[in-house]
Amino acid sequence: MKTLRSILIALTITFLCTACAYSRDFPKRDRSSGLDLSSTAKRFSVPHCEVSVPLTQEEVLRAVELQGVPHPEDRPDWQAMIKDLKPNDQLRQVTCLTTGSSGLAAGDVFYGLFRDGEMVAEMHTIIIN
Repeated sequence: MKTLRSILIALTITFLCTACAYSRDFPKRDRSSGLDLSSTAKRFSVPHCEVSVPLTQEEVLRAVELQGVPHPEDRPDWQAMIKDLKPNDQLRQVTCLTTGSSGLAAGDVFYGLFRDGEMVAEMHTIIIN
Protein backbone atom coordinates (compact mmCIF):
# COMPACT_ATOMS: atom_id res chain seq x y z
CA MET A 1 0.00 0.00 0.00
CA LYS A 2 2.86 2.33 0.80
CA THR A 3 4.34 1.68 -2.68
CA LEU A 4 1.05 2.62 -4.35
CA ARG A 5 0.92 5.83 -2.33
CA SER A 6 4.51 6.68 -3.35
CA ILE A 7 3.72 6.04 -7.01
CA LEU A 8 0.62 8.25 -6.86
CA ILE A 9 2.59 11.06 -5.22
CA ALA A 10 5.34 10.77 -7.85
CA LEU A 11 2.78 10.83 -10.68
CA THR A 12 1.03 13.85 -9.17
CA ILE A 13 4.30 15.76 -8.86
CA THR A 14 5.23 14.85 -12.45
CA PHE A 15 1.84 16.04 -13.71
CA LEU A 16 2.08 19.32 -11.80
CA CYS A 17 5.61 20.00 -13.07
CA THR A 18 4.55 19.28 -16.65
CA ALA A 19 1.49 21.51 -16.33
CA CYS A 20 3.60 24.36 -14.96
CA ALA A 21 6.14 24.04 -17.79
CA TYR A 22 3.50 24.37 -20.50
CA SER A 23 2.07 27.78 -21.26
CA ARG A 24 -0.76 28.48 -23.67
CA ASP A 25 0.74 31.94 -24.02
CA PHE A 26 4.01 30.62 -25.43
CA PRO A 27 4.70 31.38 -28.10
CA LYS A 28 2.50 34.46 -28.31
CA ARG A 29 0.26 34.88 -31.35
CA ASP A 30 0.98 37.73 -33.78
CA ARG A 31 -2.43 39.05 -34.81
CA SER A 32 -0.96 41.83 -36.96
CA SER A 33 1.88 40.09 -38.77
CA GLY A 34 0.71 41.13 -42.24
CA LEU A 35 1.80 37.72 -43.55
CA ASP A 36 -0.42 36.18 -46.22
CA LEU A 37 -0.98 32.60 -45.12
CA SER A 38 -3.91 31.88 -47.43
CA SER A 39 -1.91 29.46 -49.61
CA THR A 40 -0.74 27.62 -46.47
CA ALA A 41 -4.32 27.41 -45.17
CA LYS A 42 -5.46 26.09 -48.54
CA ARG A 43 -2.72 23.45 -48.53
CA PHE A 44 -3.93 22.18 -45.13
CA SER A 45 -7.64 22.57 -46.02
CA VAL A 46 -8.32 24.92 -43.11
CA PRO A 47 -10.09 28.31 -43.10
CA HIS A 48 -6.99 30.20 -41.95
CA CYS A 49 -3.62 29.86 -40.25
CA GLU A 50 -2.12 31.91 -37.45
CA VAL A 51 1.51 32.70 -36.68
CA SER A 52 3.41 33.50 -33.55
CA VAL A 53 5.54 36.53 -33.01
CA PRO A 54 9.08 36.03 -34.37
CA LEU A 55 11.03 33.54 -32.25
CA THR A 56 14.70 33.01 -31.56
CA GLN A 57 16.27 29.64 -32.32
CA GLU A 58 16.33 28.89 -28.60
CA GLU A 59 12.62 29.71 -28.24
CA VAL A 60 11.70 27.38 -31.11
CA LEU A 61 13.73 24.55 -29.60
CA ARG A 62 12.14 25.18 -26.20
CA ALA A 63 8.62 25.19 -27.69
CA VAL A 64 9.28 21.97 -29.61
CA GLU A 65 10.65 20.28 -26.49
CA LEU A 66 7.53 21.38 -24.57
CA GLN A 67 5.50 19.60 -27.25
CA GLY A 68 7.30 16.40 -26.31
CA VAL A 69 9.81 16.19 -29.16
CA PRO A 70 13.17 15.05 -27.78
CA HIS A 71 16.36 16.65 -29.11
CA PRO A 72 14.77 18.81 -31.84
CA GLU A 73 18.19 20.31 -32.61
CA ASP A 74 19.18 16.91 -34.08
CA ARG A 75 16.33 16.80 -36.60
CA PRO A 76 17.45 17.10 -40.24
CA ASP A 77 14.61 19.54 -41.07
CA TRP A 78 15.71 21.83 -38.21
CA GLN A 79 19.35 21.68 -39.24
CA ALA A 80 18.46 22.47 -42.87
CA MET A 81 16.26 25.39 -41.80
CA ILE A 82 18.97 26.89 -39.60
CA LYS A 83 21.60 26.41 -42.29
CA ASP A 84 19.38 28.42 -44.68
CA LEU A 85 18.76 31.20 -42.09
CA LYS A 86 19.78 34.66 -43.35
CA PRO A 87 19.77 38.11 -41.71
CA ASN A 88 16.24 39.51 -41.24
CA ASP A 89 14.64 36.04 -41.59
CA GLN A 90 12.04 35.14 -38.98
CA LEU A 91 11.26 31.85 -37.27
CA ARG A 92 7.59 31.54 -36.33
CA GLN A 93 5.19 28.91 -35.09
CA VAL A 94 2.39 28.34 -37.61
CA THR A 95 -0.96 26.96 -36.44
CA CYS A 96 -3.41 25.71 -39.07
CA LEU A 97 -6.43 24.19 -37.33
CA THR A 98 -10.05 23.51 -38.10
CA THR A 99 -12.81 21.38 -36.62
CA GLY A 100 -12.52 17.79 -37.82
CA SER A 101 -15.35 15.42 -38.67
CA SER A 102 -15.42 14.15 -35.08
CA GLY A 103 -15.91 17.70 -33.79
CA LEU A 104 -12.37 17.87 -32.43
CA ALA A 105 -9.50 20.03 -33.65
CA ALA A 106 -7.69 18.88 -36.77
CA GLY A 107 -4.74 20.34 -38.65
CA ASP A 108 -1.06 21.06 -38.17
CA VAL A 109 1.20 23.03 -35.84
CA PHE A 110 4.69 23.58 -37.21
CA TYR A 111 7.56 26.05 -37.40
CA GLY A 112 8.27 28.12 -40.46
CA LEU A 113 11.20 30.14 -41.70
CA PHE A 114 9.93 33.39 -43.21
CA ARG A 115 11.91 35.52 -45.61
CA ASP A 116 10.50 38.76 -47.05
CA GLY A 117 7.00 37.74 -45.96
CA GLU A 118 7.14 34.29 -47.57
CA MET A 119 7.57 30.94 -45.84
CA VAL A 120 10.67 29.30 -47.31
CA ALA A 121 11.13 26.29 -44.99
CA GLU A 122 9.09 24.24 -42.52
CA MET A 123 9.63 21.90 -39.59
CA HIS A 124 6.51 19.90 -38.69
CA THR A 125 6.11 18.71 -35.12
CA ILE A 126 2.39 18.17 -34.45
CA ILE A 127 -0.28 16.85 -36.77
CA ILE A 128 -3.75 16.83 -35.24
CA ASN A 129 -6.48 14.77 -36.83
